[in-house]
Amino acid sequence: MKIVTTVEAGGGKATPVGRLRALADYRFLALLTTVAVYGLIVLGGTVRSTDSGTACPDWPLCHGQVVPPFETKVMIEYSHLVVASVVGFLILGTVIWGWRRHRQNRFITRGGAAIVGLLAGQVILGGITVETETAASVVALHLSIALTLFTLLITTAVAAFVLESGKEIPVLAGVSGLARRIGPLPLATMACTFALIIVGAFVSQMGAGLAYPDWPLFDGKLVSAGGKLADIHYAHRLVAAVASLLVAAWAWQVLERDRRPAVVGAMSVLGVLFVSQVVIGAANVWLELATSVRILHLALASAVWGVLVFAVAYRLLIP
Repeated sequence: MKIVTTVEAGGGKATPVGRLRALADYRFLALLTTVAVYGLIVLGGTVRSTDSGTACPDWPLCHGQVVPPFETKVMIEYSHLVVASVVGFLILGTVIWGWRRHRQNRFITRGGAAIVGLLAGQVILGGITVETETAASVVALHLSIALTLFTLLITTAVAAFVLESGKEIPVLAGVSGLARRIGPLPLATMACTFALIIVGAFVSQMGAGLAYPDWPLFDGKLVSAGGKLADIHYAHRLVAAVASLLVAAWAWQVLERDRRPAVVGAMSVLGVLFVSQVVIGAANVWLELATSVRILHLALASAVWGVLVFAVAYRLLIP
């Protein structure tokens, strides 16, 4: 399928019809949906960072209204509800289009079914999050599902580019075969990074961000002084240290064994993002949890996760 239709006599310029067809391309929709989900995750982080999670006390309405009062925190939470609705339809559109175009491809059909299931669970959990007044465990689960959806959509977008170019997706023999193809180091890196983000959600939601007022030490020491908030904060920094080592090791492995520009480029971006994330994490402590820094911290964490998934999906689907 061509992305742009040209008119032979028009000197190769794209026509309005060609532009519309470009916008209607399955690859474009899959990519747009993936970016939209990333934006929604960041917006969710904004809700949490501004303590707006309970600004709308009911769900799916807000203060019993379709258009709630124009107050700052209410509008932040309300915008999250509205954007989530739009993104939900984008996700369904991507899945349905994928089923129609590639109904014989099990990777697309099964992945689409998983996406729909996760989307339904996420919608229900969104209501539970409001009902439980943003309990830390519910918020962490909400973020976990969001990241899993993000993962499947990134993989779907990569698969869309492979299939629409006329190539075949390699046969992936079950979970064990998938794990073997990904490899132990990338799997460990992804698992540790995922855990890092979720533990970070607990730190934020439980108010443990300033359990230690210094960085990189803990009240001038190398070990936790103990206590629930202190320990969760300590765990977050320890997991971050392990994740840093794993990312560095995997990046080194990629540079040694895989010279493809897309993969090398992704790992280079990953390195920059991860270092930036560490600095912003320290700034959270130094600047006493400034709202803008908290939002940036989650945005970078989600970007790190996205690049990790892209690198794995690219190596998996484009051998």
